[in-house]
Amino acid sequence: MTWLPRTLGVLTAAYGLSTLVKPAIFARPAGLSGAEPPAPVGILVRAVGARDLANGIAIAAAPAGPALQLAIAARIAGDLGDALVFALSPNEDPAAKRKAVGVGVGWGALNLIGLLVARR
Repeated sequence: MTWLPRTLGVLTAAYGLSTLVKPAIFARPAGLSGAEPPAPVGILVRAVGARDLANGIAIAAAPAGPALQLAIAARIAGDLGDALVFALSPNEDPAAKRKAVGVGVGWGALNLIGLLVARR
């Protein structure tokens, strides 16, 4: 059954594309900026968006089996890496920091479920 991980892949790609177009979608809730992020923040957010777009497309399009499982594992690593970076980084807004860590761990957990489902 691959519909769950593929749905998560499509959602990941859509989110990645949206952050490429409008970095504030990621930056504001994560406590990285206000309404419009400064250029350095926008560049980094767009880099994460490009990663998510590529990884989401890979999950949505990979053939079932090892290729799909590897794409999902890469997504999990990215999510947990994001959570770890936010957890270890200073942030003047503790609520935004908790939210950013929670989103990374949450998406990592969802994709772990997707990986387990894809392995069946």
